[in-house]
Amino acid sequence: MDFIFAIEYVYLALYQLFAFFVQGLTGFGSTVLAAPFHTSVLGPATGTAYATLLCAPTLIYLGLKQIKNVAWKDLGKIVLVCTPGLLIGQYLLQAVPADVAKLAIGVIVTGIAIMNIYKTIILPLVLKKEYNEDEPDTPFKKAMRYVALAFGGIVHGAFTSGGPFITIYTLQAVKDKEKFRNTMTCVWVVLNAMNSYKHYTAGYFTAEMWSALALALPCAFIGLFVGMRMLEKVEKITFLRAVYVLLLIIGLNSIYSNIGAFL
Repeated sequence: MDFIFAIEYVYLALYQLFAFFVQGLTGFGSTVLAAPFHTSVLGPATGTAYATLLCAPTLIYLGLKQIKNVAWKDLGKIVLVCTPGLLIGQYLLQAVPADVAKLAIGVIVTGIAIMNIYKTIILPLVLKKEYNEDEPDTPFKKAMRYVALAFGGIVHGAFTSGGPFITIYTLQAVKDKEKFRNTMTCVWVVLNAMNSYKHYTAGYFTAEMWSALALALPCAFIGLFVGMRMLEKVEKITFLRAVYVLLLIIGLNSIYSNIGAFL
């Protein structure tokens, strides 16, 4: 397979320095942050396959390293509930026109940003309240967590960006912070493996994807390593607030750039 060079692949690779810096610092965010960019450069289908494979090396390494401290029962529940949605999302990725898919990504990214801006900025800084994840549970809240889990499966199957929705369930189910992180890592290993198999059989592993991936992998590892090293030196909440505002701008720009096709 011939290597294909395009300056857009270089820009996309350089952006992974920032996206994986966020991943290394916070433990999440690389795919959501980069989704509007890799889908614009490679298209929704090939871009999603690219994003899934880009995360694979670090996820597999961390999953194997932490395999002894995983909440296996909760992992099973998450995979069981997410799998039907994952299959629906994979179908939508094939069936939905590119402009619709890109617009959907913008809407999802914007929604994720607004949800987190409310929790980290509006509540503590404007309303002077703290977001309390230990509030009394109710049947309605339990039902909504499973809805979020199912919807997260659909989003992950379509765009490999279901993390924020799946996390809504897992934060409540797995209280221990270390087990939470390890369980989520294994969730991504399982769901991304299912996604990658579907991407391969659907023909998304193109020369363009491999070429863009070859340029991006070194940048992703550098960004991840620097982010992990900076973890002790950066005030995490301040950085997260900045990331969520940036995510909102990226999401709104993606909506603005693609909504013209429907007007």
